[in-house]
Amino acid sequence: MFIGFFIEPDKKLKKIIINFKRTVKKNYGNQIYLSHPAHLTLFTITVKRKLAKDKIIKITKFVKTFKNIKINISKIKFFYSDPQTKGHTMFFSLKKNTSLNNFQMKMIRFLNQIVESKNIVKKNKFDGKLKKDYRRYGYPFVGKNWIPHFTISSISKKHNLKKIQFLIKKKISITYNVKKISIWRINKNQHKKHHTMSFK
Repeated sequence: MFIGFFIEPDKKLKKIIINFKRTVKKNYGNQIYLSHPAHLTLFTITVKRKLAKDKIIKITKFVKTFKNIKINISKIKFFYSDPQTKGHTMFFSLKKNTSLNNFQMKMIRFLNQIVESKNIVKKNKFDGKLKKDYRRYGYPFVGKNWIPHFTISSISKKHNLKKIQFLIKKKISITYNVKKISIWRINKNQHKKHHTMSFK
């Protein structure tokens, strides 16, 4: 079972992300991630069995020990030649945020403490530091290797990005307080929200 721990955008940002997705689809047709709900991925893990109710309760209590986190979306960027999609992944970038990075690190460490190691699938499919963190946490992008972002789409390399230059050049400045996170069950392009947990 593939599980995602997400931060969902507020109403204003969600509307903007949806509009950007629509523009990408209008210019390039169906592309990777267009059908995915708007979110920022804290981390994902693959487990052999679903998280038991007592684990969810423990995670919920742990999340409540944190204060709201203010984030700022500053610009649109790309992961060019994204190794995970083989395309150019377009996303809303966040300004550097120590509180958010610390929260992600503490969350994934806590999860690995309360979930039996044998229940977390950790396949060797990365190199270097990514491989080390993946084998340790079940997710490779932690600490300095984590770039928090809200994905719009991953556009096939066969398409010319000039069509959406007007989107890339748009000035973006959105600030809001993150007050909760959510757990989602993921099956390919299908996402189903399982649980929501609030901060203090």
